[in-house]
Amino acid sequence: MINELIILDKVSDSYLQQVYDFIDLWNNDELTILVETSGSTGKPKVITLSKERIKASALATGEFFDLKEGETALLNLSPQYIAGKLMIVRAIVHEMNLIIAPLEQDPLLTLGDQQIDFAAFVPSQIEQILQHEKSVVKFNNMKNIIIGGAPLAADLENELVNFHPNIYASFGMTETITHFALRRLGTPYYKCLEGFTVSQDNRSCLVIHPNKVVEEILFTNDVINMSDPHTFKWLGRLDNVINSGGIKIHPEKAEKMVAHLISDNRFYITSKKDPTFGEVAVLVIEGEMDISGLLEDAKESLPKHHAPKEVIIEKQFEETPTHKIIRKKF
Repeated sequence: MINELIILDKVSDSYLQQVYDFIDLWNNDELTILVETSGSTGKPKVITLSKERIKASALATGEFFDLKEGETALLNLSPQYIAGKLMIVRAIVHEMNLIIAPLEQDPLLTLGDQQIDFAAFVPSQIEQILQHEKSVVKFNNMKNIIIGGAPLAADLENELVNFHPNIYASFGMTETITHFALRRLGTPYYKCLEGFTVSQDNRSCLVIHPNKVVEEILFTNDVINMSDPHTFKWLGRLDNVINSGGIKIHPEKAEKMVAHLISDNRFYITSKKDPTFGEVAVLVIEGEMDISGLLEDAKESLPKHHAPKEVIIEKQFEETPTHKIIRKKF
C-alpha cells in the first residue's frame, strides 16, 4: 500500500479521480487490467496485462534503484497510460510516499521542499523545467530520475549530464510494462533490468525475450547494435530509415549530429519522394528560424550523402496523446 499520498496545488479533480480509480482497480480481485498504448508506432490499441507481471516490472525497477519503504515517488504523468500507472504501482509495491503533481509541462512549480527519491519525466517536461530556476533546484535535488516517452535531443542530454549524476534515459513500451532497459545519460548503451534478455533478428532489430514481465517474445522495429544479451545501443526505428539511392540514413542518428545547429526549435529528419534517388532526407523544423546556410552546415556535420536536401518549416508539430512528435513523410 502507499505509505502517504500527498496532493500538490493545481492538481485537477478529474486527474485526482483517475488516480483514485486506478488504485481501486489495482486493489480489486481482478487478475488483469486493460491498458491503452500511446500510439507512437501506429493506431492506439487496448491490451490486457496481468497484475502479476505489472508487479514484476515495479520490482525490477525497485531493485535497480534500490527503492525503499518510506521513500518518495513523484507522479506527474497521466494514469491513463502505462507510465503513470506504473509510478502508482511502484509506490504501492514498495510502500513509498506518492506526491501527485499537476499534469503540466513544468510539474515542479507547486512542489515544496519535499525530498523526491524517484521521478519520471518526458523530454518536453524537462525542457520547461530548465526554464525556471526554482524548478531546476528541485529537479537537481532529486535522487533518481528517468526520462522516457520520446528520444532525448542531444543538446538537452548534454545539458543534463553537466549537473545531475543519476539521470537515466529509459527504453520500453506498453507491451514491456514501461521500461525494461536504462541508459545513464552521457553513455551510449542501454542496460537491461534484471531478468531481461535481448537479441537481434535478421533486420538487426531488437528482440525481447519472455520473462516474469514479458509474456511472449516481442519483435520490434528498433534497429540496434548489441554488445551482449543485456546491453545494446539504439540506432533508430526501422520504419524511419531513409533509403536514398541505396544509402541507408538513420534519421535519429543524423539528428544528434546536427542538433547543435538547431538549438531553439524542435525538429526531425524525415524522407521525401525523389524521382532520381527514390527518396531523400529533408529537415523539418517547428516555428520560425533563420535557415540561411543551414543545409551547408548540416552537410559538413554529416557523412557524405546523408545531409538533408531541403528544409521544411511547420508552424506546429502534431503530437500523440503522450506528446511524442508525429513524424511525417513528404
